[in-house]
Amino acid sequence: MEQEGGLMNVKPIKLLPATKDYIWGGTKLKKLWGKRADTPTIAECWEFSVYPGSASVVDDAMFKGYTLDKLLEKHPEFFGEKLKNYKKFPVLIKLLDASGDLSVQVHPSDEYALEHEGELGKTEMWYILDADEGAYIYYGFNRGYTREEVASAAANGSITELLNKVFVKKGDCFAVPAGTVHALCRGVTVYEAQENSNVTYRVWDYRRKDKNGRERELHLDKALEVMDTGPAPMEQSANARTVNGNTVRKLVKTEYFNVKEVRITGEYLMYSPDSFQVVTVADGSAVFDSGAVAGKGDTYFLPAGQMYKLTAESAVILVTSL
Repeated sequence: MEQEGGLMNVKPIKLLPATKDYIWGGTKLKKLWGKRADTPTIAECWEFSVYPGSASVVDDAMFKGYTLDKLLEKHPEFFGEKLKNYKKFPVLIKLLDASGDLSVQVHPSDEYALEHEGELGKTEMWYILDADEGAYIYYGFNRGYTREEVASAAANGSITELLNKVFVKKGDCFAVPAGTVHALCRGVTVYEAQENSNVTYRVWDYRRKDKNGRERELHLDKALEVMDTGPAPMEQSANARTVNGNTVRKLVKTEYFNVKEVRITGEYLMYSPDSFQVVTVADGSAVFDSGAVAGKGDTYFLPAGQMYKLTAESAVILVTSL
């Protein structure tokens, strides 16, 4: 960190994730994405998180011993002026490895979640980092249903017959607004940007048992109150544009986060005057002008108001900001 003309110049800050191991997790995040954990499998890596008890770790000698929430406390200027528009920190970024099917679930709106759970609801997005042949997701319903029809199907285990089954491939992107019934299914690796919340209502969990021989709790009553019982908005028809030889595709923009995909084939300049930026490498590798190497699966935090340059022969990065 250097001082120049009274301004603080901060190098890109590498983040290490908080890892989670759930019943559906696998080994891909370890074997293919360079993640480390004490558990044999990893379900989720919380790459950019200030969530209590699950904050990302700052991997930087200048801020040794810091977690991301401490960095926010000590250097709020790094996060930019836009953050002042939010009462609660708005965004959390994850990588997920679905070795098994995730539960059929739904997330509530902010209003409902704040009233019933004391935290934000959850609007999110998925970018498919990788997908096995034949992999699919459940994404909304295949037509409109009544809540009575949904409740009956959830009770007798036929709920997936009502859902929209979408086969996916690497690079696909889906917006998942609060209220959308959904499930990631086995064989997909996903980048997820979401509201800074951990509220999930399970509708169906295939009657499977955890390591203690118990079925996981369902939340059907609350789920029925918050879900949209019709089709979901389909994949974003985002237009790509060329910027200095690089291809930029806007993916999803919400009031909580803005995500774009950048395919770098040369040099790519990054600057945001009033918001931090979070860079995660989806494919290939790139080098910052500081000399820091961003490899596949790496996540870097870029403070607001700073100019950064990435150089790569061929790399795909995901950039999230406010």
